[in-house]
Amino acid sequence: MIPKKLFGPWLALSLWLLSASAQAHLMVAQKGTLNLQGDGAYMVVSLPVSAFQGIDDDGDGAWSSQELGLHAAQIHAQLGQQLRLRDAQGPRPIQGVTLIPTPPDDMPNDPVTQLVVMARFVLAQAVGTDDHQTLQGLVFHAGLYGRQATEKQLSITVTQGAHKQLLMLSPERPEQALFPSGWQVVMDYLQLGILHILTGWDHLLFLAVVLLGGGTWRHILFLLSAFTAGHAVTLAWGLLGHIPFSVQWVEASIAATIVIMAGMDAGLQGRQKTMPMLWRMVCVFGCALLHGLGLASSLLSIGLDPAHRLWSLLGFNLGVELGQCFVAMAWSVLGWLLVSRLNPLNQTRFRQLCIGVALIVGMAWTLERLL
Repeated sequence: MIPKKLFGPWLALSLWLLSASAQAHLMVAQKGTLNLQGDGAYMVVSLPVSAFQGIDDDGDGAWSSQELGLHAAQIHAQLGQQLRLRDAQGPRPIQGVTLIPTPPDDMPNDPVTQLVVMARFVLAQAVGTDDHQTLQGLVFHAGLYGRQATEKQLSITVTQGAHKQLLMLSPERPEQALFPSGWQVVMDYLQLGILHILTGWDHLLFLAVVLLGGGTWRHILFLLSAFTAGHAVTLAWGLLGHIPFSVQWVEASIAATIVIMAGMDAGLQGRQKTMPMLWRMVCVFGCALLHGLGLASSLLSIGLDPAHRLWSLLGFNLGVELGQCFVAMAWSVLGWLLVSRLNPLNQTRFRQLCIGVALIVGMAWTLERLL
């Protein structure tokens, strides 16, 4: 007779064993489930072995049976530290941790590359199948990510009665609240939008090139509005439909927008001309359409909150705009501090130098992303 508190994990494992009879993996790598029932949260997750420290003694990217046996205590310790569920009262205790080493597909005798982990978190308060409100305040944290790009994202499907939630976790976003309110979702995705802009060097350099064209504060506001409108269109289109281009081509095209804008500015400055504001707005809008596809692919990889799609999209957009405004203000103030100390001739030379650097960097990024 299986104890009641272990029924959930054993049932989940049995189902996976039945569905995986023709393959080596019990479940898809970097995916998992968290089932909340009664006074327990039952977790099953597949993790890359490269996420663990000090286990792979020979450095071959996999675990042998000897390494598993020798470092079992370290593996359990790292799991306890990096896979956590907490509420307002603090971390919830974890029990019954079971490890299932998983070798590559069709290679059952090879070293382990994935580790399926089963465990149970003890909830502070038992919940029924439809008792949704008592779960608010729970936060899940996962800090185990591999070295490869495909191993740096973890998707966890959370279920509680009829309620479901998809957690998309990464090193930049290692934890999420379970079943948050709409306002919590907005704030969470707002932070993601700001982070994406502040860490997106291609977006930052494009904005710098746009601002190097000069103009009044009204002109800068018009240009930023054109950029906002452009990427908002393709961001929404990419999320509501399907992006018809590969991520590689989208990223290369974003870098190419830097080359286009910087190249046009360099050519005009060489002839001592300036681009008409209306034409500059049209160019910025067109380039922004490509940047919007990049934002859409990033948000698709993060994942919209299934229960709050509109709120998560709104929060991400607001974060992007706030980050963009902050960057524009920072670039403008920095540019003014530098240019105001130069005479008109040196101001022109300084802009030409910056545009030249942006052109070279944009070309390098474009080639790098195409190859």
